[in-house]
Amino acid sequence: MNALILCHGEPPSAELLQRYLPPADLVICTDGAANWAQEHGVAPDVIVGDMDSCAEPPDCEIVDCGPHREQENSDSEKALLQALMRGAQRIVLLGATGRRLDHTLANIWLAARYHDCAEIILADDWSELRVISGRQTLSTIPGQIVSLLALTPDVELATEGLQWPLRGPLEMGTRGLSNVAEGEGIFVAVHSGMVAVILPT
Repeated sequence: MNALILCHGEPPSAELLQRYLPPADLVICTDGAANWAQEHGVAPDVIVGDMDSCAEPPDCEIVDCGPHREQENSDSEKALLQALMRGAQRIVLLGATGRRLDHTLANIWLAARYHDCAEIILADDWSELRVISGRQTLSTIPGQIVSLLALTPDVELATEGLQWPLRGPLEMGTRGLSNVAEGEGIFVAVHSGMVAVILPT
């Protein structure tokens, strides 16, 4: 199952929304995101939150999370858990980045925490981020910028298909920024730790 989660961050463009909406079997909004979703004609299947930011809830299932101060995790995490509970194997989050750096960073760590439960992608109008461990092949365009950033201090990896191959330890920092794909795919083998892979959208 493919799930699309619309978060209450910077809303995506109509073009980006239409790229990820058609493959979605399940659309979940956090409460504030339901406002811009309706403006784009999106009918969510589920809204998650305490409904304090949703102007006029549409006719769909609502998972009320109670007062914000009583919450131990964010609406984005609750929406992600709802998607996993309903069997989603691929989850795309839109509106998960933006002007709040704390929310952006928290959503990246959210992808890291649950990356072994499903394929989780954070996307905006500039880039697409996924967290990987183990072995994975990713589709690319020749000449496309590819960044690999260590999320843990113990990363050991090997890559194929990049202009500057990465081998061995990848420390937390900037060494994996702005590499270049040589062909229509790259192979990344993460022997230990977790890596964020960022591609332009």
